[in-house]
Amino acid sequence: MKYTTVGDDMQSLRIDFDVGEGVYADSGRLISKDETVIMTPRAVGGIIGMLERKATGATGLLTEFRAKNGPGHMQVAGVFPGKIIPIDLAAGQTFAAERLAFLVAEESVKFDIHITNISGGLFGGTGFVLQNFTGPGKVFIHVTGDMVIHELDGTKAIEVDPAHIAGFDGTLQYKVRFVDNIRTAMFGGVGLFLATFTGKGRLITQTISRYKLAAELYTEGQQQTKK
Repeated sequence: MKYTTVGDDMQSLRIDFDVGEGVYADSGRLISKDETVIMTPRAVGGIIGMLERKATGATGLLTEFRAKNGPGHMQVAGVFPGKIIPIDLAAGQTFAAERLAFLVAEESVKFDIHITNISGGLFGGTGFVLQNFTGPGKVFIHVTGDMVIHELDGTKAIEVDPAHIAGFDGTLQYKVRFVDNIRTAMFGGVGLFLATFTGKGRLITQTISRYKLAAELYTEGQQQTKK
């Protein structure tokens, strides 16, 4: 399997398969494929897993793509302008992706549901469920806007607006807490909660919050409608 990222600010991912090779992807991300590449719905985690994914706004089913009748390609992209980053996982290594960041994974990568802190799920912007991946293999995630990679060395914590979290290594500890005071929450423009990360590992943040972007577009649309 070979892959190429296409574009700059609105990237897509092209994957070229030899016969028999395949990946699984989040549903609704396909742009194009050769007729030799067959799509098959794939349930992960049974009925409970499907319901958990649906409850957080993700698709209930994943889609398997496999080149069965000859070599072929597929091309996928996220639903917002942004960048695609490959995550290389060694055997047993884990990575948690924000609920809408997951794009594609190799078949060797195990997928399951990662239940987060309830307060984080309700108010932090990441949803009840993070999508957890265990290697070996490669996972591709899509960040909105551009990406910032933080390499934590275990000496100090970092606090992040949860809506800007794209994903993080399983070696990091993640806790959502209320901002310092109600005045900050009401007038500081940072939301009610911050996510605190500690430990050693990689944290990937996105420069644009999907939620804030959607809210701004909705507000602008309403204002234009009233004119």
